[in-house]
Amino acid sequence: MSKEDKLTPEQEKELIMLSAEIEAEAIAMRVDYEKHPSEESGSIVYVNELSTLLEDEDVKLGDKALVSSSQILAKELKKQKKKKGDK
Repeated sequence: MSKEDKLTPEQEKELIMLSAEIEAEAIAMRVDYEKHPSEESGSIVYVNELSTLLEDEDVKLGDKALVSSSQILAKELKKQKKKKGDK
């Protein structure tokens, strides 16, 4: 490894901070998923850098964008169950 390939102490510190932040976010995400399992298991959502979804982290994905056809089916099933309960 050449001298140019090595990180400076400042870069090493920043790398440690970033990795700790990423790990903390991953742990928080796992805990949140355990408390609130996803109805869209296996769904894939594509978001690019221009997406309005990136403007507000508190907005639920299903409220702002259509996640997948499974989400449509889940909403339709809920409507049908509700209608059957009303009769």
